[in-house]
Amino acid sequence: MRVVLTLFFSLLLLSNAGAQQSDAVKTQKTLFTISAADDKTSAALPATYTIRALQANKRWEGKSEQGGNSFSFMLTRTDTLNVIARSPGYYEAEELMVVSCDTCANYDYIIRLEKEEPKDSVFRNLQVNQAFRLDNVYFDQSSYVLRPESYPQLDKLVKTLVNTPKLVIEIAGHTDNVGDRRLNQALSENRAKVITSYLVRNGIPEKRLHHTGYGDSRPAAPNDTEMNKRKNRRVEFVVVAM
Repeated sequence: MRVVLTLFFSLLLLSNAGAQQSDAVKTQKTLFTISAADDKTSAALPATYTIRALQANKRWEGKSEQGGNSFSFMLTRTDTLNVIARSPGYYEAEELMVVSCDTCANYDYIIRLEKEEPKDSVFRNLQVNQAFRLDNVYFDQSSYVLRPESYPQLDKLVKTLVNTPKLVIEIAGHTDNVGDRRLNQALSENRAKVITSYLVRNGIPEKRLHHTGYGDSRPAAPNDTEMNKRKNRRVEFVVVAM
């Protein structure tokens, strides 16, 4: 009888332990902490964040102050986060990431921001073969639909071409190496064409404009991190003659 009771209580203890482990898995939480830094100097930046968890359908808004303070919130499941960061004097950054609640209790992330170019009405110090990245030109995701936020920088390029009558440029589209290479090539070509069409509609003679899509053949950085891939997803204008 004692053996039976011992076995019974042993099984009961094992059952309770299993239930506790199961509950621990179910209640596993991840503290997600985000801060912002200058892309070139790595200096901490004050920033505001809008973060959306796609699976949980939750949204957080917060900020980090000057001096390295960060913004944190708790995740209770593995999820895909859409993160948008803004800081005065810097371009807005948007990143998509998967955060697993099964592998770690804490997740720290630094989002790197690029400084805005000086507010100027035209591009200056032009030289033949020089490339200028159009950082404020935006398209819909994986699309060549030009977003209205792009117009101010494209209007600056229009004014530059008007003020420099002999200037001839190439509009060059580039992608990272993610996805089908043929689709990336077509995407880069179409984005270059759309910008060229915008310039023509705003009075720039077509003979002064060339457009080319390079796909992923001319990366600006190695395609080894999300930050570097973001650098490769770009549109530039290159000075051909002036």
